Formats: sequence, C-alpha cells, structure tokens
Amino acid sequence: MKLRFKSYLPHLGQQAFHYAINNMYRFVAMVAGIRAGKTMAGARESVKQAWEAKGKGVYIIVAPTYNMLDRTTWREFREAARPLIAEDNDSKKIITLKNGRMVHGHSAENPDRIRNETAVGFWGDEMREAKNFKSLWDVLLGRVLSTEGKGFITTSPNSYDDIHDIFIANKKPEYGTVRFSTYENTFLNKERIDELASNYDQRFAQQELMGEFVIFEGAVYYTFNRQQNAGDLAFQVAQYNPNLPIRLCADFNIDPLAWPLAQIKENSNGLAQIYVVDEIYLRNSNTVEACQEFKNRYPNHRSGLYLYGDATGHARHTSSNLSDWKIIESELAHYNITKRVPTHNPAERDRVNAVNGMICNSKNVRRVQVNPKCTHTIRDLEQVSYKEGSTQIDKGKDLTLTHASDALGYLIDKEYSLVKGRFASLKI
Repeated sequence: MKLRFKSYLPHLGQQAFHYAINNMYRFVAMVAGIRAGKTMAGARESVKQAWEAKGKGVYIIVAPTYNMLDRTTWREFREAARPLIAEDNDSKKIITLKNGRMVHGHSAENPDRIRNETAVGFWGDEMREAKNFKSLWDVLLGRVLSTEGKGFITTSPNSYDDIHDIFIANKKPEYGTVRFSTYENTFLNKERIDELASNYDQRFAQQELMGEFVIFEGAVYYTFNRQQNAGDLAFQVAQYNPNLPIRLCADFNIDPLAWPLAQIKENSNGLAQIYVVDEIYLRNSNTVEACQEFKNRYPNHRSGLYLYGDATGHARHTSSNLSDWKIIESELAHYNITKRVPTHNPAERDRVNAVNGMICNSKNVRRVQVNPKCTHTIRDLEQVSYKEGSTQIDKGKDLTLTHASDALGYLIDKEYSLVKGRFASLKI
C-alpha cells in the first residue's frame, strides 16, 4: 500500500527531497537552513520508507543525543506515524507499525548499540551535531548492507565537516544532496527570518539561513575591522559614562589577566550598542589585584556594576577557599553589583557566532565599538585564530591571546545569545 499524508503540504524544497530519495539516490542528505522544515519532512519520509520497505529488519532513527531524540525527532516521527502505530514503547524508543515493521530510535552518543541491528533503512536527524558523524555513518551503512535499504539525513550545514566530505567533496553516484534555505518554508513569516538575519554576521547567515556550506577558518572574529570598530568613531562614542552601569567581563587567567569593561546604550535606531570603554590587563596577577585596579580607576562610580565572565570562576581555590567570583563580590560590593554569570559556559561556537553578529551583522550594522586605548582587546579580536583544519579556537599558539575576547564574549552571549534568538523568532 502506498502511503499518503493528507495534512502534509510540502514546500518546493521538501518536494525535491522526497523525489530525490524515492527516485534518484539511495542515500540523500537534506541540507537546509534552520526551521526550513527538515525534521517535518524527514519524519514523514521515514514513516513512508518504514511502511513500504521490503524484507526483514527494523527501521532505524538516529538523533545526535538522547534528549534531541526524545524531544524532537522521535516525537515528530510518532506524530507522523500515529494512524499506523500498533504498539508504542516510548521508554525503549520502539514503535511497531500495523504491518509488523519495527522502528527503533537511537542516540548517536552510543553508535555501538546500533551495530547488532539489521535495518531496512534509516534516518539521521540534525546530524551536524553528531560528534563523530563519519564513524556513525559507517555503522549505519553496515546495517543496510544485506537489505540494500535506503538512508537519509536531515541537517543544517556546519562548515566543511564530515557531511560535506561524504556528500559533496567525495560524492559517490548513489549519493545525493538536496539544499534549500529557511526562506523556502512558506509557513514562516519572511519578516521574522529577516529579523533573525540581522542578529547573524554574513557568513553565519549563509550557513544557518541559506543552508550553505561555509568555511570557518583563519581569524575567529573575522567581522572585526579596526577602522570601523575601533577607529575615530569608537574614540568618540566608547568613552566612560558615569550615568551608565559598567559591565565587567572577567577572564581568570593569571598571566595575563584580562577584564574588558563595557557599557551598553541604545543608539538613535533603538538598537543596543556595546561600548568597550576600558580594559584591565595585568601580567602575573590575581583577582584581588585586578579588583584593586578597578577601584583605583573608578572610585566614584555610583551607577551599578554588572558582572559577566567565566563560569569556572565559581570553583574554589585551595589557597583561599574562596571562588574568584566571591572575591570580586566581596571586593567590589559597594558598587551595587548585578551578577550575570552563567552556571556553565556557553558552547564556544555559539559564543563566537554571537560576538561576530554584534561586531557586524549580515545587514552590515556594527553594534560593538572598542575604545582605541583597549589595545589588548583589539589585538584579540584581530589575531585570535582557528586551529588549522578545524573550527576550534587555537589557544596554544600565543598564550597572551583569547582571554580578553573570551571575556567580552560572555557578556555578548548572555545578553544577545543567538541560541535563544534563533528559536524565539521562528515559531511554526
């Protein structure tokens, strides 16, 4: 029996995906922008594949983590398959369809648990988040070796990773890729997508919204321009304002110790602007000495002090039995402190993307100005680079780098996180 979904009206990008896996290729990667309808299309195609597959074996569904499987991928599959479900064991992530076909849900965190399965097909959702996609892909191929089943993945791109290597750079004849942007999803408000694009830098918008593979290499903060972010304009506007709170951004490295000091103010267009007005940069120092330096510079500040920075500063020191943050709170208590320190640090990639988007977004709007006297912060934004051949920040090339930019990044991620914005702006 051929399966049809009466309530599912796929847009053109989704239609192209369904056609590709059913008529053109054995293995397909649907690579698209966020909220483009990847999981919705993947769930319905996997129901169809599981229902119509011939031979003995289970149908496999994989998500990067168990939480993603439970909250998104498996839930979407169950909703699509609801009229065809005979038995549903949610705790074990096993569904039996009315034709007897069993569907098993797995996490990419434990690929070895998939090895003993014989599969008639598989679907991997949001595979860019899988830690070692190449190894997982090899395991999945082994599951359909004897059945000649089909497999597909649905994902957004993530630089030139394993997915790009398998489906683009070293493409085999039976492998196909279908790509489309977030704008293809006609159920989304275009103005909402544009709002989200204004939070992203140009390169990140190409990846997240346009679904394009983009190389992230060389300079980490590639949107930073000394003349435009730390030039004459910055000298004029990024000056200490006694009527605004100081945003203290702390990194707790000992040598150097780097604390950018910023203030936030709305511009004439109502957009928040970050002004880095000063920096505390000390060699072979400690938190107490940095606090004393702050008090020496701003003895009469009365407009409040916001604290941002490294969550690991909560850890106690054996020498004092106090954490760095407790020391700061004690030393600077009379400045009317508001603590904005997270319980755990944001993902490095998310923090970097938030910083780049504020420095210069895809609409060429710059919302960070650094006073030229903040030479170490400027040097960080210009010189911090990726490790060769990876998307990881190189923290070993120059031990004096990364500290100031990391600290500033904690402020930006806390107040202007892209992780929160990407979902709040796009609801379907």
